[in-house]
Amino acid sequence: MRLLHLFLLSMLMASCASYDAGQDMFALDIAVTADGTVMDEGITVTLRNNMAATFSAVTDAKGVAHFVLPAGIYEASVSQVTENEYFRHIYNGTLQDLVVGTAAQQCAEMRVVTVSQTLENPLLIKEIYCGGCQMDDGSGTFAKDKCIILYNNSPETVSLDSIAFGIIEPYNAEANSHNFLNNGKLDYADEDWIPAINGIWYFQDGQSVAPYSEVVVNVYGAIDNTLTYSNSINYANPAYYTMYDPTSKSNDGISYSNTLYYASPSELIPTSHYLKAVKYGRSNAWTISNTSPAVIIFKPAGYTPQEYADGYVNVIYPSMYQGNITYACLKVLRSWVLDAIEVYNSNALANSKKRLTPDLDNGYISFTHGYGHAVVRKVEKYVDGHPIYQDTNNSTNDFYEAESCSIK
Repeated sequence: MRLLHLFLLSMLMASCASYDAGQDMFALDIAVTADGTVMDEGITVTLRNNMAATFSAVTDAKGVAHFVLPAGIYEASVSQVTENEYFRHIYNGTLQDLVVGTAAQQCAEMRVVTVSQTLENPLLIKEIYCGGCQMDDGSGTFAKDKCIILYNNSPETVSLDSIAFGIIEPYNAEANSHNFLNNGKLDYADEDWIPAINGIWYFQDGQSVAPYSEVVVNVYGAIDNTLTYSNSINYANPAYYTMYDPTSKSNDGISYSNTLYYASPSELIPTSHYLKAVKYGRSNAWTISNTSPAVIIFKPAGYTPQEYADGYVNVIYPSMYQGNITYACLKVLRSWVLDAIEVYNSNALANSKKRLTPDLDNGYISFTHGYGHAVVRKVEKYVDGHPIYQDTNNSTNDFYEAESCSIK
């Protein structure tokens, strides 16, 4: 091991100050940690002694940088920036008065401060199942079993704190009236917001999604629906989340408590996986379209979703329905939107109209409801066996209609 350290030292000191041949050399290991956790490999640690000689080593898989040094007093430092597609991490730390020599310490811990910056959004809408399935006796469609599936498109864990869901007015792309569309132009086309109708849902704090992993969010029917309708979906899974908050009420005193939609969730789903609601419109269920929803996920800046949406301060109305709670929408800033998808009814394409602005979604995905189909994001490539999903802000390019939901 000593010979290995000497070899590494000879490589590392090629551009550093020299030391006298024949000097006694001493091993020193420095473990780099942040918030009590050992850092990843590849972090450069630099030592400087009181003779201004510098030495550098890179942390190994255990987060330890190994040095072989002449005796002296050293200062250790880390100052490094790493980036991937979605994140920039800045590492800074120092450790002073390290004594290297006879009877001196052989290892030390350096704690660094990490600042992480998001370069791009890694959280995507991977899939929407909203159109329902055929009943077993062929008598019609069962559509109270919807879900939205998110995906972490990055190699790092992503917090779900303050991540919220909204649906854009009108509920259906093919609706006869589009209250924010006048003379072929959206009222908010030149504004910085978009109208989320009726209410929003958001994750409880402390939840996260692992790298290259999905989050299944049940909208209605957080039970094993297959016991009644074999073509439906079983949501009785402890890993799943559900939109369930019968206590949230708007000014009309009505909550999202319609038991035809919100049966008590399966006991397998932990209560920490219940999404919370802020309701400002009139209805007893969050009415996501069976045929053609426009869905956004967003994260308010400087607010929690509850703070921003509560109290009607940021609620807006179409011009002809001012103050009418039926048409109440939340003014969601477009810069807060992490992802969005525009769905059109494949049986009414000629009547369908855009609700999302081009910066959020420049296209649409056509969809056939009632037969268990889902809209699913396309895989762009694989990295170490993990799918990386395509994201061009154009649903025409990014999604396709699948025969069934992926968790069926």
